[in-house]
Amino acid sequence: MAGLDDYQFFSNLRERDTPFWQKTYAGGGVDRPHHEAMMMPSETYKRPTEFPQNLLNPAHAPHPPSASGTKPYDAVDSSKGNDIQMEKYGELSINLVSLCAENLLSHPFIVVRRQCQVNVSSQRYHLLPITLVPALIHMQGCQGVSAFWKGLGSVLTVRGVTLALEDCLSKFTPWPKEISPHSSPKTIGQHLLLKCSALALITPFYSASLVETVQSEIASEKPGVLDVFKEGLTRLLSFTQPQTGRMLPVWLLILPTVTHGILQYLIGNAVSTITSHALRRYQKQDQQKQGAVSKDSGSFLDASVRLQSAFIGHLASDVILYPLETILHRLHMQGTRTIIDSLDVGYEVKPILTRYEGFFDCLHTTIHEEGFFGLFKGFGAMCMQYALHAAVLKFAQVIIREVTFILVPPKPKLKQQLPQDRLEPHTASAQSLKERERVWRGVFE
Repeated sequence: MAGLDDYQFFSNLRERDTPFWQKTYAGGGVDRPHHEAMMMPSETYKRPTEFPQNLLNPAHAPHPPSASGTKPYDAVDSSKGNDIQMEKYGELSINLVSLCAENLLSHPFIVVRRQCQVNVSSQRYHLLPITLVPALIHMQGCQGVSAFWKGLGSVLTVRGVTLALEDCLSKFTPWPKEISPHSSPKTIGQHLLLKCSALALITPFYSASLVETVQSEIASEKPGVLDVFKEGLTRLLSFTQPQTGRMLPVWLLILPTVTHGILQYLIGNAVSTITSHALRRYQKQDQQKQGAVSKDSGSFLDASVRLQSAFIGHLASDVILYPLETILHRLHMQGTRTIIDSLDVGYEVKPILTRYEGFFDCLHTTIHEEGFFGLFKGFGAMCMQYALHAAVLKFAQVIIREVTFILVPPKPKLKQQLPQDRLEPHTASAQSLKERERVWRGVFE
């Protein structure tokens, strides 16, 4: 019968949801002193298998619902999601502005620069932007604004075909299209081989695009949309036998074209990587001076750093390789019977009449007849190009950042202090940790 009494005793405890170490009285409540009953919550105790909520780590404790029925941190999570979304919109906007500035706004200066480079008989070298202003004004008065946008379609077409060739080669060959800083030397070599192959295949089309950007509209017919493919295929088919006696074969143009493209890619990436590390280090030091270092920077800030470093990388590669680009353009234009606009005064047109045997012959002839600065003709146009590019990027960055701050204003930093009801869900009347410990010791005694 003793076993039945024990079973009935524990069955009653289970129904009352009361731990077996607590003393009960006839009313079913817990027999405890009056002062402890005043300090304890009115609700019943949990089973001993469940850990008391007020002894849990506050960081992992469940959040109590607010008065409105929602969690108090839902608004914070929603605000954080809005901030991340606005950061992504800002990053997309600054990327689009950079893409337009690089491909659209820079094209008129590329046209002027190439016309200066291929003009071997020009008296003005235009090493500074100030000397180009009168000639550009005269040229705009005679031919209109469209004279500075000629060949834009062919330039974009050549860039698109280059990317398409790289993508196709990466799919049909083991050569990777992209690499990381942790890539092996073999992977980097295969990636550079992919770039070289794409540049070699695009060489005849690059020649056709160059002709469209420098030929005068008042002395030549406007090219069609597909003329860049027509002229490129024609020059590609005459791989060894050129159309005229002065036009160089394609195989003589491949080596300088690939060399220029690879050096531009390597120098640009190297300078961009170094600049990116320097900018991030400067930002970290600036944050340390302010007393707060952010562990996770926003996507808009990362996009700004990436675009600034890419801009400086492009600028450094163009400045360093400018003489090589001048020689390369003169080799591509030889024998094409192209008439260009003379930027000495902006009124005249001149034909291109050269007879170079190769790269080194063009280099020696240019230095002998035009001097060392003959390799830098049109350098002022490149200065204007990157000055405008930098101004557009800076202006767009400021505008996008201000709009982002208006839509999602920065919130003040609050001290990380949890509410009182979260710290003491079952001992709301306790005022200190010692009192809570005393209460729980009384329970377990």
